[in-house]
Amino acid sequence: MVVYLRVVKDYMTMSNTIIERMCAISTKMREDSSNSLELSKEKLRKAGSDLKNLENTLGLSRMQVLFLTAIVQKSCRFRIDGDDISSYLGMDYLEFLTYSGEMDGLKKKGYVRIDNEGHIVMPPEVLRSLKDNKPVEPEVTSGLDTARILTRIRKKLSILSNNQMSADETRAEIEFLFSENPDTSVSRACRKRLEKVWDDERLVFYVLLYRYYYEDDDMVGWNDMDDYFEDEDLDNLKGSYAVGQLNLQTEELIEYSGQDGMLTKDFFKIKDSVIDEVLADVGGVKKKQVAMGASRKISASAIPPKELFYNPSEARQVAMLDDLMSEKRFAGIRATMKEKNYRTGFTCLFYGGPGTGKTETVYQIARRSGRDLFLVDVSQIKSCWVGESEKNIKEVFKKYRECVKTAERVPILLFNEADAIFGIRKEGAGSAVDKMENSIQNIILQEMEDLDGILVATTNLTTNLDKAFERRFLYKIRFEKPSVEAKGRIWRSMMPELTESEAIQLAKDYDFSGGQIENISRKKTVKALISGVEPTFAEIREYCDEENIDDRKPARRIGF
Repeated sequence: MVVYLRVVKDYMTMSNTIIERMCAISTKMREDSSNSLELSKEKLRKAGSDLKNLENTLGLSRMQVLFLTAIVQKSCRFRIDGDDISSYLGMDYLEFLTYSGEMDGLKKKGYVRIDNEGHIVMPPEVLRSLKDNKPVEPEVTSGLDTARILTRIRKKLSILSNNQMSADETRAEIEFLFSENPDTSVSRACRKRLEKVWDDERLVFYVLLYRYYYEDDDMVGWNDMDDYFEDEDLDNLKGSYAVGQLNLQTEELIEYSGQDGMLTKDFFKIKDSVIDEVLADVGGVKKKQVAMGASRKISASAIPPKELFYNPSEARQVAMLDDLMSEKRFAGIRATMKEKNYRTGFTCLFYGGPGTGKTETVYQIARRSGRDLFLVDVSQIKSCWVGESEKNIKEVFKKYRECVKTAERVPILLFNEADAIFGIRKEGAGSAVDKMENSIQNIILQEMEDLDGILVATTNLTTNLDKAFERRFLYKIRFEKPSVEAKGRIWRSMMPELTESEAIQLAKDYDFSGGQIENISRKKTVKALISGVEPTFAEIREYCDEENIDDRKPARRIGF
């Protein structure tokens, strides 16, 4: 945030606010024909009343007021250091170093932060206070509950990760909060449980606590600790962990972690029994996410936004699904369906050629509606062992039902390229494989009947889809290759440097899906990075020709 110190002619009018007094000090003490100040007796006498006022208002010494004035003046810069301050105050850097105690005092009072490399940072909230004509209020450290202590821990770890506080200072400040608020569950448990744990390991514990409480992360690796420790300290921690000699391990405070019940030494977490004790005031252990077996979870917040282009029919149907899936609509619609004795599950089939946006549409609907996505891995469902495949598919639906019950928003169960298991059932199946596939399909059909959630299936081959499945999909959207107009918009979105006429020309000349256009855009980007030169329009056309892997030439228009 930039603060401009105005040049003031009438000094007597400059005596109201903190910033105005700093401006007056800067003006009265400025050295002739220079932007730096002069700390002479005469200049200090001229600014004496403003200096005295700020000393009393801010609770600072005279030199601290001058340092703070210089820091505010320089706060428009990304980084400032002692050399910037000494230059502005017209002193040698060596002289500035003799005032290190004054700078430490500013830091302790919360006016500035100083990172490990000596860079001086004015926190935005401090600058806002000064602009609002308020001195920085000391941070309240007592009378906090567990939730507010956890908020402070998050803030202090953020400051540490930005190199504006040392690891020792961070740990000490967190533990000071515990001593000031001894009756909270987080204070009681941490002081008791960490009594025999070394300093650096205690900081590891606080990071794990922060990750669990604020990021729902109970699979933390050492790479997640990079921002909080010096390289040598982190290497020592890793070495002790590898041989099971961390105090956190011997005191049974942490354990290995993993997914789907598969634990690995690469990840670790605080033990549930310890979390329960530490977070007793705020509910203890959170409800665990249910492992989905033959599927993987993709959090809605982890899905990056992506602009998609549809033909009019697809756009209308996708917009309707967006409306249905929105939180404000979905619960009410389900309640009404239940009142009318209709099934409350919603099943959708997205079908059409490859690269037409089927799967990405599911992802974007999930992102916009805030619904987690469970992507079923068809390859893990089918097993060579008799009866195992049926168990796998039953387990997927069982776990999904559990997720529906515990999740804040009903998640989406996605069967991608679903024709592999939603195919036509075989009449008079004789082989074990045919019987197994029919059995899987019967289970899915029954689960779709009983579904109390959202299931989406995508497929390229609708001719392979069994009619019984087709009837059970409430919504069916056919994804066609984009029209010329839609393809033109896709070309422009992928390559903004194309003119509108060039984009339309490519759209007319090449019958590409959105996925193919993206391939060409990626190839163009790689070429530009390697050569340092943007490919020409002619080269882009060559990439289009290369995208067709058969011997057919693209249809070219004759004329203009």
